[in-house]
Amino acid sequence: MYRTLRLTNVSEADCTTAGYPGVSFVDAAGNQLGAPADRADSAVVPVTLAPGTSVSTTLQQTNAQNYGADCGLTQAAGVRVYPPGATDSLILPQDIPACSAASIVLMTVGTVQPVD
Repeated sequence: MYRTLRLTNVSEADCTTAGYPGVSFVDAAGNQLGAPADRADSAVVPVTLAPGTSVSTTLQQTNAQNYGADCGLTQAAGVRVYPPGATDSLILPQDIPACSAASIVLMTVGTVQPVD
């Protein structure tokens, strides 16, 4: 499954960002489940965002139920997203099966790109 993540500059000043957002599944308490997303092979391009403008990236999610007993199947309540280079995050609600095993990577994320 492919999803588009869009990050918007909600400040009143320009900002510049580049690279990969941090993405991981979380439980209802906000605790990380399993491995964080791997990084896709994509070019890192600095993007300057004026207030109200956005960047986006593609998030690929694999079905946890494909991995059998080694997965440690558990229900995720959301996806935590850290903008590139940031330490603050937000959680996007998503009720989806995930793996608790850190050895199984269920997501891949690309670099942020300008929104056309």
